[in-house]
Amino acid sequence: MFDAAGFSPGQKGRPKAVLKDDHTFQSTLHLVGFDECLISKTANSCIFDAMTLRWLFVTGLICLLGAGYLWVSGDPWARASLKSSADARAILDVRSQPHRVGFLLSKDPALLKAVVWSETGSVLYPGPGIYVPTRFDVSVEELQALTRLTSQASQATWSTYDRDGNELLYCQSTPRICLIYDRNELQNDLQVSLNGVNRVMIGLLAAMGLFSLVLSWRPWKAAVTTDQLVLMPEHHSARRGTLEVALTPRDFRLLEFLKSRQGKVVTKDELYDAGWGRDFMPNSRALDQHMINLRKKLDPDKSRAPVIETVRGVGYRLL
Repeated sequence: MFDAAGFSPGQKGRPKAVLKDDHTFQSTLHLVGFDECLISKTANSCIFDAMTLRWLFVTGLICLLGAGYLWVSGDPWARASLKSSADARAILDVRSQPHRVGFLLSKDPALLKAVVWSETGSVLYPGPGIYVPTRFDVSVEELQALTRLTSQASQATWSTYDRDGNELLYCQSTPRICLIYDRNELQNDLQVSLNGVNRVMIGLLAAMGLFSLVLSWRPWKAAVTTDQLVLMPEHHSARRGTLEVALTPRDFRLLEFLKSRQGKVVTKDELYDAGWGRDFMPNSRALDQHMINLRKKLDPDKSRAPVIETVRGVGYRLL
């Protein structure tokens, strides 16, 4: 037998609902779908709480905007290659006139040295017997190393020339020429940074941005489904997302009946039969008051979407 409130005699004094938002409640965190939050001690400690999701969204946008800016502004190494190619053409045009090569070197603060080879592999500049200013001197060891490098390289390449990274080496094999630049002067000339920002960096920023946006979006999408009402007969309770509510027998019977007709209007007479039994004389306010209490149990802080809809003059519908 049950009393008017829906409790059996052994349940007298039992609270109408036990809210586990403020107690330890472990739910499954699916690493792929992030279908539910992992709760530890309180609901506020959810890994993907609202603030975290906002930061992930903002971080994702910043990363994507940064990648877009770098892409639009151009790869700095590509700009450096354009300059070095132009310098190489200018020097190759006057390679038979050493004094003019020296003049080109002297008027460009970024360009420190140049080595030019003929098609047969002999060194044209700096050549034997040619006066070369001290700043443009290349040692025998350097010349041999550069000769080996250009004989192996199949395309234009950039590399660090000195141990400290203050000088950059640009070499191409056809026609064979090597140019040595002062890194700082070259950066000032091009108004770019040559400290590794390239397509790899653009790709990393774009990947990080997309990943952050996916992380920030999936939990919100999952919240739509995890906030739905789930009845748990074995515990005689119901769950909405991270909220678990202990139900009275009458609560459970009413929700179970509404759940069986979810989305459809259930009349008050049908609900009286399901919750109180056919022998109960309906009270015009008993059912309405019970539904008000059920709504409070299922959404105590009014932070969730409505789950029970009142259809005036007819009954109720489970959304």
